[in-house]
Amino acid sequence: MKIEGMQQVLLLLYSRAKQKFEECINDEGNKFLKDEVSVSLYEIVIIEKDIKIVFSQRDFEQYLFEISLVLFDGQKEIGKYLYIENEKEEAIDDSLVFY
Repeated sequence: MKIEGMQQVLLLLYSRAKQKFEECINDEGNKFLKDEVSVSLYEIVIIEKDIKIVFSQRDFEQYLFEISLVLFDGQKEIGKYLYIENEKEEAIDDSLVFY
């Protein structure tokens, strides 16, 4: 199977994941995150890792995009961010983990 013309879609998905990461670290309820890492949250380097498309076993019209970002402090990997949205571009879930 060859997937053509997907570059723009993938770039858009990565862009939305990065935006959601920014919203996550700026959320008032997540102020504690600044104490979780040794670098400023605003100095974290975000690297695009991968995008997975998850289909339901029985319904191929509904699917999820799982967009993974790797977080670096400039020298080493310090965490990961996962953003999940459905085929309607609705945010389903996200996860931020610092090591």
